[in-house]
Amino acid sequence: MSLVRFVLRGVVLPLGALCALAALAAQGGRFSDHLDILTHFAPIYLAGGVLTLIAAMFAHRRLIPALLGAVAVIASLALMAPEFLRPQSPRLPSGAPGQIKLIQFNAARDSLALDQRLAWLAAEDPDILVVEDSRAVFQTAVTQRLNRQMACGKTCEVAIFTREPAARIESPRRGRMGLGAAVAIAHLDGPQAGVTVVGTHYVWPTEVDVHRENGRRLEELLKGRPRERMILTGDFNSTPWSFSRRRQDAAFGLERRTRALSTWPANGPFGLALLPIDHVYAGSDWRTVSIARGPQLGSDHYPIVAVLALKQN
Repeated sequence: MSLVRFVLRGVVLPLGALCALAALAAQGGRFSDHLDILTHFAPIYLAGGVLTLIAAMFAHRRLIPALLGAVAVIASLALMAPEFLRPQSPRLPSGAPGQIKLIQFNAARDSLALDQRLAWLAAEDPDILVVEDSRAVFQTAVTQRLNRQMACGKTCEVAIFTREPAARIESPRRGRMGLGAAVAIAHLDGPQAGVTVVGTHYVWPTEVDVHRENGRRLEELLKGRPRERMILTGDFNSTPWSFSRRRQDAAFGLERRTRALSTWPANGPFGLALLPIDHVYAGSDWRTVSIARGPQLGSDHYPIVAVLALKQN
């Protein structure tokens, strides 16, 4: 009995209090980018709240742990629920015409499991591959062994690989004081003529000013461009329950096709990924056929496999 009390008082109550406090403070992300950092960890607060509620069932004095657990759960769900309730365009069947397959992957600046990565990519055979944080050895292997054409950003921090050479490539400057997101833009040719692919990579949200400027610069780059056939994808280092991600969802003028698809960390215990920080957006001429997470490929990110199809007239 003393052990149970020790666990309840020494572990569960502090856990419940911490999760409740953090989930409540995260609501301030509506007006503070610093508090918005807390929103990204909403699943952890939710799990802590559930655990505290379960522990309250075995406590002699149940009121306090039950209240703490309930506050953590309710406040966490208030952050996460909009992601699951937001409307999405209807999906097309797997046999729909006009399909393309896109893979989004943060390679994590290493060449671990290079042969495994290439074998998986060859089997998936994507029409478009957008990669962040890849090294030259990986880029060369994709172009030579998979026979793809590469379009790069300013430093190749973001690279876009396609079957045919891009009709035009843009490598935008990183904007004010060089704090904009890494971006590569490829205007496609051949069967995907008229399609614009934008790849991007944001810094961590803990670098508050830089992360904010990443988003501002990307919004500026997209402004005034035709969005109907645009695809935007990358590592945004931002979860869908953050208020900054919601604001940018509205500002981009594109539909985010990923929904709470956790991609990081792929190298954690049991491969359990907690945070959806890689996203795929597409314009109104696209319909989603499928969105899926790929396997662990030696990176701390899981890849995303998106199959999209153009609307038929």
